[in-house]
Amino acid sequence: MSNHTNYGLRRDYNASSRLNYQAYLWKDSLGYVAHPKIPKLPPGSRVADVGTGTGIWLLQLAQELGHAEVQLDGYDISIAQCPTENLRPGNVSFTEWNAFEEIPPGTYETYDLVHIRLFGINVQNNDPSKVIRNVLCMLKPGGWLQWEEVKSTDNEILKPDPPMATPAMDQLIGYITQHRGYDDWLLDLPSTLQNEGFDSVQMQKHEDPLYLMRYFYEMWIVTLEEFFTTVVKDAEQAERNLALIQESHLECKKGAAIRLGKLICIARKTVAAGK
Repeated sequence: MSNHTNYGLRRDYNASSRLNYQAYLWKDSLGYVAHPKIPKLPPGSRVADVGTGTGIWLLQLAQELGHAEVQLDGYDISIAQCPTENLRPGNVSFTEWNAFEEIPPGTYETYDLVHIRLFGINVQNNDPSKVIRNVLCMLKPGGWLQWEEVKSTDNEILKPDPPMATPAMDQLIGYITQHRGYDDWLLDLPSTLQNEGFDSVQMQKHEDPLYLMRYFYEMWIVTLEEFFTTVVKDAEQAERNLALIQESHLECKKGAAIRLGKLICIARKTVAAGK
């Protein structure tokens, strides 16, 4: 097997491991899988996870529900990272689907809950309307959407001692600020959902507890490292960025971390009058 193939395989399982680790941290931080304000799913319900990644959120939900009377369907443009049929519960399935294309056959007004997490990187031109309309079509009237993203505004550096110098983290904050604007749609998500046919819309800010801060930060810089290694085309710039990550990790080991909060949005598909 060539070195190139080995690297490709290594990148695949590294990405899967990172996503799974992130999911467990995320659950520990939020304290739930399905949002507690969403009504409990009765037997016979169906749940879709759009942009399912490794499928870990559905498997966590299956464990939380503790029964097989709810059908759990994961959708992604690739399901190569998901468990094969022999390694998952019988009520969990995975299907390849591009969320910007027509909804899969047989899914119109099928789901009681649709979940989306960290999908923002796929939203182009600050316009999530196609995905939202697809979700609206997939939900039953009265069904719920749960959408979770990282909050890229109001980031701050936490330090054990305020005078502590953190030049690498300062530069990373600058990098985030420089690339702000691509996700303005997220701040407008509640009004967009209302305009598209949702009600009971709630947007919540969530800050990770301090005891998880280092773990989230280290996971984030691993994500950045992957981005700089595989996406950034300027090799010299990528090397500078990777060096910056290493320096920021040294600052992290001394007790500093960048606080990266979360935005959690839930909304209900409006039930037509008289129904």
